[in-house]
Amino acid sequence: MIIAVLALGLGGGLAGAKKKQKKRKGQVWGAKITLAHPSPTQFTGTVDSKLAACHSGRLVNVFYTDTSSGQTALLSVQRANGKGRYEVNLTQPAFSGVYQAQAAHERIRARKAPQTCKEAVSGIFGV
Repeated sequence: MIIAVLALGLGGGLAGAKKKQKKRKGQVWGAKITLAHPSPTQFTGTVDSKLAACHSGRLVNVFYTDTSSGQTALLSVQRANGKGRYEVNLTQPAFSGVYQAQAAHERIRARKAPQTCKEAVSGIFGV
């Protein structure tokens, strides 16, 4: 009788136990960024990645480096649109120097798991 009570007591405790949920692991996604200068007052480009969430709404920084002094300054901060395209409109023609775009490193949630979008840097564009 005592053995039967103990067996039922242990079995009831196991039946109510919750299963441990597996934590989904995300991935690290690479990215590419381009920079173009179609007009004297405009820079355009695209951010591309195999994961769509890594290029839509991506934070893009455009930097200007003065070739004579070597100083670098942040020219513009933009967000890419849904297709990964961004545009920088200047109020006056671009100064002569070197320009470069950078897509910032971001951690996002996509595919029901945390994902990491790697930083991307464009080639140097001289004006």
